[in-house]
Amino acid sequence: MRDCGVLTARIIALGLLVALLVVGCSRTDPEKALRAAVAEMESAVKARDNARLMNFLASDFSRSGAGGMTKDEARRTVGAVFLTNPNIYVNATIRELEFTGSEAKVRITVIAGGGSGIIPERAQSWDFNTRWRFEKDKWWIERAEWTELL
Repeated sequence: MRDCGVLTARIIALGLLVALLVVGCSRTDPEKALRAAVAEMESAVKARDNARLMNFLASDFSRSGAGGMTKDEARRTVGAVFLTNPNIYVNATIRELEFTGSEAKVRITVIAGGGSGIIPERAQSWDFNTRWRFEKDKWWIERAEWTELL
């Protein structure tokens, strides 16, 4: 009888170990998930999908510094850019990543162009300093500040 108790305890312990390993393996690496989010945002811009792009901005999103902006203002601004540029070209490159618990600071350089033809009629580059938070299994941009580079 005692051997059955030891065997049962070992089976339970083994089951818990397997469960912990499965949970541990199912978690995504924060840096990998954040890089995927930036790539998905770039893809949304290329697809001219404002709703998908806005899905990455937290409900309390704001632009820091001069010329502040709310999430709704960002949505309207991006919508206007899409209307005036039937063809959008964009490249986003992460320059720096810094993690502190469930928050991250990310510096991104963005080069974009647009117009009505194959060759962009307008082009610009920006340096974005962004603050993200991990909430509800997703990275959200809560603050952003940007300056033009060219």
